[in-house]
Amino acid sequence: MMERNRKGYWLDLNLMPYAPAFEIQERILHARMAGRIAPTIILQENSPVFTIGRSGSRDNILSSPEHLRSLGIDVLEVNRGGDVTYHGPGQLIVSPLLYLGDIGLNANQYMHRLEDVLMALLERYDIDTSKKDAYPGVWLGEAKIAAVGIAVRHGFTFHGFSLNVAPDLEAFKLINPCGVSRMNVTSIAQVLGRSPGMADIKSTLKSVLEKTFSLRTDLISWQALRLEMDQLSPDDRG
Repeated sequence: MMERNRKGYWLDLNLMPYAPAFEIQERILHARMAGRIAPTIILQENSPVFTIGRSGSRDNILSSPEHLRSLGIDVLEVNRGGDVTYHGPGQLIVSPLLYLGDIGLNANQYMHRLEDVLMALLERYDIDTSKKDAYPGVWLGEAKIAAVGIAVRHGFTFHGFSLNVAPDLEAFKLINPCGVSRMNVTSIAQVLGRSPGMADIKSTLKSVLEKTFSLRTDLISWQALRLEMDQLSPDDRG
């Protein structure tokens, strides 16, 4: 049975490079596993980057390193599930740092619950989406609008999902997204002909996530959360 009305944090890192954002996530995960920090939802947009998951291959990047450097796109191997995907401005990345025991789900069920969250969010904007059994994520017809790639360590979740709000979709043509050749990719802005705005999306998402996982999250800055962690564990400072 899921515990009701658990309290947590809502941490918005805004736009920053992927690597330092993930260092923050790793530090919070460490504190979560030590039982010192409440469930935390991390939001971010990233500078242009292709990330390759545990089951991925650089063969699914279709451009040369020199071309990618000329475009300002980095390439990183990461410890989430899945293959290669693109992150950049206009795409919202959300990493719920939860404990599976608290929400009564196993890892596979949790991954699909994140898909449900995305579908409920998009429904608020009159975008009717679906799932595909063989491919994690959320789809509008044959076009992918959101990707899901989770990781779990000792029952604690990290990574999560990315939602195409209004990113540069041309970047996806430089890869086989999620390892699938010629996969169509779309965005909220492309579907609606406009973007509702990232702030509006985040507010709607907060409502959906809190209802789904029986959370009540308070906004917190990284500076304030880091101070709390340092006060609770002086040896964890860094």
